[in-house]
Amino acid sequence: MDMSWMMDNSFEEGVTRRCWWLRADYLALVVEGLLLSIGVAFIYGAGLEVGGDLAGKWHKQLVWIGLGSILYIMIASIDYHLLARKSLWGYLFGVFLLLVVLLFGKTLNNTRGWLRVPGVGYLQPVELAKPLTLLFLSWLGTRPSLRNSRFGEWLPVLALFGIVMVPVGLICLQPDVGTGLVFFPFTLVLVFLTGLRKRWFVIGAGVLLMSFPLAYMCMKPYQKDRVKVFLETPARKCVLVMSAVLPESAANRLEKNVDEFFAQGAGEKKRDDWNAVQSMLAVGSGGLSGKGYLKGTQHVLGYLPKTIAPTDFIFSVIAEETGFLGGSFIIALYAVLMLCICRTAVLSRDRLGCFLAMGVAVIFATHIVINISMTIGAAPIVGIPLPFVSYGGSFMLGTMMLAGIVQSVNIHRNPSPEDIALMAANQNDEEEN
Repeated sequence: MDMSWMMDNSFEEGVTRRCWWLRADYLALVVEGLLLSIGVAFIYGAGLEVGGDLAGKWHKQLVWIGLGSILYIMIASIDYHLLARKSLWGYLFGVFLLLVVLLFGKTLNNTRGWLRVPGVGYLQPVELAKPLTLLFLSWLGTRPSLRNSRFGEWLPVLALFGIVMVPVGLICLQPDVGTGLVFFPFTLVLVFLTGLRKRWFVIGAGVLLMSFPLAYMCMKPYQKDRVKVFLETPARKCVLVMSAVLPESAANRLEKNVDEFFAQGAGEKKRDDWNAVQSMLAVGSGGLSGKGYLKGTQHVLGYLPKTIAPTDFIFSVIAEETGFLGGSFIIALYAVLMLCICRTAVLSRDRLGCFLAMGVAVIFATHIVINISMTIGAAPIVGIPLPFVSYGGSFMLGTMMLAGIVQSVNIHRNPSPEDIALMAANQNDEEEN
């Protein structure tokens, strides 16, 4: 019997309306639920120990999780093809919000990135711009007219990077360079999936490395300080190693250049490395099994500031109270989640689903790697939260939107056996009549 009717667009859009939740990735749901629960537990613990404004943050986190869950269910239930077809409007809406925040936004932590929403609080548009931009880039990257253009393979590359540079440019004007950089890894992955030859990636990597000095010169003073705090210790250790193999004159010149780079000018205040040092102390003091739940000291005594403990440095709190074993458990959960998302990408029924799932995987991986690395001194502090765990309303909504997109790809990857049987029975009835 001819079953080509199953690929009809109307069938693809309507086949999963009934009992769509039966096709969800339940392993990913369990992992996401565990991460959310762990985040709430440690936000509650930090508030209970410290008190003050922090004591009620876990209530707010539950509210944001509830709102995010509604978004998650709505997005997962809609065919991702429909989401992609409407993605241009979503992208323009995200750019509009970024423009509004530049004009009317509130400045917090040296960044003009928050909008005051009556009855809700502060909204950070950049977190919503991530999933909206990913949807539009994925849809654009899979357009046959773009990929098969007479301009060759460079047209999709220029189109994707041209599209992503608009929100990135607006984000850097806030300035929030750390968050803006998150857009580039998933854009590179989408470019790779379009079929660009590998040699161009090598050339691009070289150009990117050469652009770092220019990017550094464009940074604000406090951003330069963060980079210097991160680089100073390893740079001086490298000088000691190189001094043993270089001629004395060359070694002296190298040491002089390093000293000049890290020297502080007259009248400059002392470089602030407090958060980085206290975070490493918190992680290191946890030992193998930690000090015990609700028994942490770094954030309780104020060494790790309470304003950042439940957000960017929540992993430091977890590692102090649960130790190496607890931190490893968190990392293992993220590894399982990444495997689930990559499995969805492999099993997706078309390139669009693969693009979306891989894009989400890269966004989550970027956040996870940078956040955990900066808490242990392996990366500069750039204000990148931990998905599902860190406190934050806008970030929670953006994270749940991204996770919902992956579930949509998984749910709509193929029709269920019940739908196939039902549609086959309907076709047989039509043939008999």
